[in-house]
Amino acid sequence: MIALAAVLAFVVVLGLGGGWLVWQNSGDGGDAAAAGDPDTLNVLKKGRLTAADVSTVDPTALFYAGFKQMVTQPLLHLTQESYTEEAEYRQGEPGYVWESGFDYRTKKFRMAWGSADAEDPITVCRDGASYGFSYSLKRWDGPDTGDSLCRLKSAYRYISDGISTGGMTQAQADRWIKELQNDYKGFVKPGELRLTEVKGRQYLRLVVGYTPVKRADDMYYGGQSLMWSFKKTGLDPQSHPYSYTGGMGTGFHAVYYLDPGSLLTAYSEVEVTPALGKDGRPREDGDFYKVRVEYHHPARLPAMKPEGSPARPELTWPRDKA
Repeated sequence: MIALAAVLAFVVVLGLGGGWLVWQNSGDGGDAAAAGDPDTLNVLKKGRLTAADVSTVDPTALFYAGFKQMVTQPLLHLTQESYTEEAEYRQGEPGYVWESGFDYRTKKFRMAWGSADAEDPITVCRDGASYGFSYSLKRWDGPDTGDSLCRLKSAYRYISDGISTGGMTQAQADRWIKELQNDYKGFVKPGELRLTEVKGRQYLRLVVGYTPVKRADDMYYGGQSLMWSFKKTGLDPQSHPYSYTGGMGTGFHAVYYLDPGSLLTAYSEVEVTPALGKDGRPREDGDFYKVRVEYHHPARLPAMKPEGSPARPELTWPRDKA
């Protein structure tokens, strides 16, 4: 349970579909400037892109188009690894790794989770029960139906990248986006965009800052902005599992690799940034936390059967070196 606490300390307790061009005409009003210029996305339909092509794309419009694509996916299938020390990240030595699958239609949740140490056991979640595998003993234990790690109410901790979600309708996604653009204006700040290639395929590398914003009470709010705007969709974060990584008031620095054809995120790195004091300056009491996330498309619910010698979850994407 100590290992579990190390991961959950950075997850706040409750506080991928159709053609992407549909997004351009499906909003319900709001600040046009905050939404960016969706017409600039048309160049992405040409196929093989050049750096000059991508230089004409509005990063803000790209972010929200990609965001909508992700949050409306009916099933999420991710592999992640976490770091609680900056030196660990630099050395490529994660603390914990997990692969998860969650179907928002059936609420089925599967996961393999454990330390990144090759000698340590891993836990597999399947149909609400946990199974433990010892690599040293080459033995499975379980099922344990009392393990809270594998209960549906715990799924929000593992099934997303700590910022987005899945399973939304088009209307719910539009509402969430509108809230972020208007009521929480300034929180989402898409920045540098460039064309890159990974494993022989083109991707759009987009840097996004999620910056705490000052509200009427002169306090700065970060991750809470995600939860408050999420709730405006009418969804309950307990029945539609959702939460955000980090602590109250923290922001995020994210790097996304988007597929230019589908605008689905293929890979991301998300680092928690410090909460801001009333003076707007970063507080110094925060801890380092960063996750690398690989998004599997088309998503599937992994079998996660407690049999044989399971492979420890591992990302296939190279780390972001920019």
